[in-house]
Amino acid sequence: MVNFSPFHGSVIKSEFTRRVPAPAFDSMSRSQRSEYLATHPESYTLVTRSPNDGGPEDHGDLDRLIELGGQALQRIREAGAFQEVSGPNFYLYRLKLGELVQTGIVGLVDCQDYLEGRVKRHERVKANRATHLSHHFETLGVQSSPIAMSYRSDPEIRTRLDEVLERTEPVVSFVSGDGLDQTVWAITEQDDLDFFSAAFARHDLYIMDGHHRAAAAGQLLERIGPDRASKMLCVAFADDRVNIEPFHRRVLLNDDVDVDKFAASLRDVLQLVPDAQMEHELPDEGQIGVHLDGQWWRGEMPEIMSDSPIDTLGPVRLQQQVIGPVFGLDPEQSAGQIRYFLDTADRGELAKRIDRRNVLFVLRPITAAEVFAVADAGLDMPPKSTYVTPKPRSGVFLREF
Repeated sequence: MVNFSPFHGSVIKSEFTRRVPAPAFDSMSRSQRSEYLATHPESYTLVTRSPNDGGPEDHGDLDRLIELGGQALQRIREAGAFQEVSGPNFYLYRLKLGELVQTGIVGLVDCQDYLEGRVKRHERVKANRATHLSHHFETLGVQSSPIAMSYRSDPEIRTRLDEVLERTEPVVSFVSGDGLDQTVWAITEQDDLDFFSAAFARHDLYIMDGHHRAAAAGQLLERIGPDRASKMLCVAFADDRVNIEPFHRRVLLNDDVDVDKFAASLRDVLQLVPDAQMEHELPDEGQIGVHLDGQWWRGEMPEIMSDSPIDTLGPVRLQQQVIGPVFGLDPEQSAGQIRYFLDTADRGELAKRIDRRNVLFVLRPITAAEVFAVADAGLDMPPKSTYVTPKPRSGVFLREF
């Protein structure tokens, strides 16, 4: 279904692994970002600059940020941070964070496959953000942030991947400052390269993280043509090897709401029963965790309203049948009253810091199969529905074009 190909590229040298590869910036606060960038002048994050990252000239226009990114890339190159690997090659890329382990295959995907729908998305993209990234790619002429994609698990790919791991030594292996263990193996044998290209030709690919980068690559192909812009860098994970975390919700009641009456109504709507385990556990399928009026509860998710794959999703059912009608809030117009937090947050501490006018909703993760169903139907999930972790990092691979 897709053209998945090896590439000529470079990999970070061991002595630069604590200086160049970027952290998971979207999980850091703005002050944390500023502190990190001030103390890591060779971080690849300075190459992929965007507004409000917290770096120098943070409020400069987009052209200026691209210029600063080019300067940062030049510093990294002059320092000799990357080692070129003879190729073209695929790469195996393992990400390990605590008990979470994901191993994917890094290669190139045709931008035309994205434009024609064989590489499928499930999130709406902001046109201005994609355009900025497109100009960034064109100006700097490099890609270093693999777009995380997934495919339906294939026993033949799994077996071959395990075989390659057994007979291949890593090119680089390191633990980054935030505790992420990253290991890279080069797939160099022609038989292996041919096998993986042929195997992926049987599959669609689904974007799990990096929708704007994929849209930017598609824009670039349409703008400057295939001579320079025909490929995008990606890492493909099997659907049973990709880890998706939920985004939970914290919702603030309007000032005119009677908290006691509201709490009674919500307990009825969600059939809430007290359950202190919701402070630490995720709800089962069809259920929801709630912190309401100083107490943890377990409830039943609202019923599924249609056969559309989008209407089966927990965040959609919660918004359409609870946050919208019960709270009277639209996430597009009530940004200050709906906040999102990852499952890594300490729910107990969060509950201690809020008053009775705040309600916490704990959701189960969306599965890869649900993502695929939404993408196959050509639909878009609402914002803050999925969070893939551990995330592939910028500054581990470098592909010039």
